[in-house]
Amino acid sequence: MSLLPIAPFVLYLVALAGILSDKLGRSATAAAWAAGCLLHAWILFDPVGSGGSFVFTFFNAMALTALLINALVLAWAVFQPTWHLGLITLPCALAAIWIEPASGSQATTLPWSVGAHIMISLLAYGTLMLAGVQALMLLLKEHQLSSRHLGDQISGLLPPLDRMESLLIKIIALGLILLSVGLAVGGSALTEPFSPGMMHKMAFSALAWVTLVALLWGHWQFGWRGRLAAGMTLAGLVFLILGFLGTKLVLEIILNHSV
Repeated sequence: MSLLPIAPFVLYLVALAGILSDKLGRSATAAAWAAGCLLHAWILFDPVGSGGSFVFTFFNAMALTALLINALVLAWAVFQPTWHLGLITLPCALAAIWIEPASGSQATTLPWSVGAHIMISLLAYGTLMLAGVQALMLLLKEHQLSSRHLGDQISGLLPPLDRMESLLIKIIALGLILLSVGLAVGGSALTEPFSPGMMHKMAFSALAWVTLVALLWGHWQFGWRGRLAAGMTLAGLVFLILGFLGTKLVLEIILNHSV
């Protein structure tokens, strides 16, 4: 086993320990988290071994999405109380470090023009997956307030409910902007818009877009919040997963048809 994946793995563990305990300090936690993201990115893109090409597989997409989510959480923590999201995103990154090198999937080498479109789309998916994580945390907080089944340690790591709801709406708004840009510019980067799986991706992405736009409209017009907002967020996220990772899983892994 290469020593390179071990370094970000350890750094992510240190960051996770820093979130669970105040002994490490936020500065040291952020430094370990950032260093882990940088080394994780080096592993995925491998600028020395890839020759400047963008190698894109199902497992690579999962690993890259996990990396983007963690980088987003860390960057957002400078302005918003998002440290608690690392309780879910960091373990995902710990698993994702080993996914791509061990996948053995057929790789598709893409030009960087298409790779740029994919990166915008993955950034949108990563942001909206982050919204899904926040929605789960919100439901967890509501459950804690109603039943008090959670321990004081977990409860203390989560911000107040109103701040979590406000943060959820902000993340969804950002994710929708990125998703809209990705959908708008995607057509110009695709040479085969009716290739296998492409219509499914477009349809499910559109469903996710409509669901989340409806959520924002309902929040601003009727004050939708709490479990309704969390449920609609998770529904939109399911549409995205079915459209992107689900389609790629079926075509690339099950049918052995790279997309």
